[in-house]
Amino acid sequence: MSQTPSKILVVGAGVLGLSTACALVQRTKYSQSSITVLDAASEIPNSVGASVDTSRILRADYALKPYTKLVSESQKLWKDQSVDGWGGEGRYHDARLVLTAQPGTEGHVDGYLEESLENIKELARSGNCAFDVQRLRELPDREAIARETRSGGASGDFGYVNERCGWADAEKCVRYAVRTLQRRGGDRVSIRANAGVRRLLYERSDGPGPARCIGVELRDGSQVLADLVVLAAGAWTPSLVDLEGRAAATGQVLAYLPVTEEEERELGSTTPLYFNVSRGMFMVPPHNKELKVGRHGFGYQNPTKVSIPVPTPSGDIQFVEKMVSVPRTDLPIPSEAEKACKDFLVELFPNWRSRQFSKTRVCWYCDTPTGDYIIDYDPRATGLFLATGDSGHAFKVFPIIGEKVVDAIEGNLESELRELWNWKSDAPSTFLGTNDGTRGGRRGMVLETETHKSAPQGREYRL
Repeated sequence: MSQTPSKILVVGAGVLGLSTACALVQRTKYSQSSITVLDAASEIPNSVGASVDTSRILRADYALKPYTKLVSESQKLWKDQSVDGWGGEGRYHDARLVLTAQPGTEGHVDGYLEESLENIKELARSGNCAFDVQRLRELPDREAIARETRSGGASGDFGYVNERCGWADAEKCVRYAVRTLQRRGGDRVSIRANAGVRRLLYERSDGPGPARCIGVELRDGSQVLADLVVLAAGAWTPSLVDLEGRAAATGQVLAYLPVTEEEERELGSTTPLYFNVSRGMFMVPPHNKELKVGRHGFGYQNPTKVSIPVPTPSGDIQFVEKMVSVPRTDLPIPSEAEKACKDFLVELFPNWRSRQFSKTRVCWYCDTPTGDYIIDYDPRATGLFLATGDSGHAFKVFPIIGEKVVDAIEGNLESELRELWNWKSDAPSTFLGTNDGTRGGRRGMVLETETHKSAPQGREYRL
């Protein structure tokens, strides 16, 4: 922006919203700007937001080098375990990660795992990261994988181990970000819960130029106006702005297994983080007497008719009715997902066939076709910046992603990230799923349809 905005509105108090607000208050340019952060939840952290969970895996293992470099940069801050550091007060934990691949499955992409390993090795050789080539070990077959998991089981046909990874307590991290923002921003920062946005507000252009986004209307009918609106509403973003196939909300599945104190002592010290990139299935070792498995998948959609205000090239505003996937958290986990999680659990722990999950959750991503973020101005209106489409990956870079967003706002984002994250003019008209090389499950599933096909096996879990 050519002129520094006096009022900045950030919609969404998740990873992208909070990290962006933290970055804004740190920069001298915005020292006189007031910053308001809105979230629909009754309290922050938002208990149904993708940012909040018992744990999130922190890995830099990507087939695209820019993401490997980005997460590596972030890991330096995660490893700061001082009270005021990102990793302090039990927020971050070191762990080794086993990544495997399984050719022949629907989600498998040839070469993804191999390219990830080469990128990590290259970064390790540079010496400018937390990685060490000696802490990377290839696993050529299922027998080698089973020895590494130390549980008697394996998922995948080959893979490797990265001993320099970790996981973070997601809810604790969101609370830390809120506290950091309040401490750094003081009186010029306002964080408002119970502030669900009904629609974006636009001001018609007086001339030939585009309309201007001037703020939002809340569900209670009140308005919040600003000079710059940063839309970082996660999976709710596509129901507020017409992304025209560039992103969609998808439901991802998590399941939790209770373990005893003895099992946690044994497994917590020996069991690695685990990710089968071909099937999207992953596991986090036990803590707080709970083991988590999940699927990073093509996900479910929840098609819902919404009315979205859309600026036209002439500067007018028209309301468009569209079928958009909108997050829904009141349905039980589909049986096909419970089966996928249980099958994966038994692959890793063959003796646990009789164990039952104690709870499950559908976690909503804002997915893009390639898995690349959308961090750019909306070209159809001035004053509106989009920070969304992280496809389930932004948490890994929570400490630094806001700096990248603000760089993009100022037009200074590094070129390789700008090319990945800009508004794509050639996006598909319909979102058909994310093809980032790490997804599992079937394509095109609808949450309500899958939920009502049959009752979940075993117990019926409610979200």
